[in-house]
Amino acid sequence: MTTYNKTDKGREEIAARTYGLQSRMRTLLVMIDGRHPMEELLPKVMGLGLDASAVAELLAQGFIEEGEAPPPPQAAPVMPTEQELAAQYQQARDFYARTIEPTLGLRGQVLQTKLEAAQTLEDLKAMRITFFEMVNRIRGRPVALALKKELDAILGACSKEAA
Repeated sequence: MTTYNKTDKGREEIAARTYGLQSRMRTLLVMIDGRHPMEELLPKVMGLGLDASAVAELLAQGFIEEGEAPPPPQAAPVMPTEQELAAQYQQARDFYARTIEPTLGLRGQVLQTKLEAAQTLEDLKAMRITFFEMVNRIRGRPVALALKKELDAILGACSKEAA
């Protein structure tokens, strides 16, 4: 699969119409982005009477240059097993159970109620931001960041928001 990138001349034509390229050729030039192979783009412009010779013309006139092949599609992420999710749920639940009351005291009662009602890992993940905002206000940023690091290790890369 062949991909092309715009040259400086091609980008100048798009920005300022400096070289007076025909509108249908300009349409093709606009579509060329270095990511989509010509085999994917040409069917979209065939209705304008453009084909591989139009690409060759843009290449010969210096509006485009051959690019690198696009990277292969990334493999789908491996989904955790039910046992792994159950273990992750239990670890997150244990984390909250041992940290809410000692860290937040009576002000953590609302979170304690949410913890008791939590049935899924998503329920526990949903508590994360509120927990850290409260810890940050009550105990300070260093404590919040230390607890955030611990919970993030349990939850994996599921959440990367700042505390």
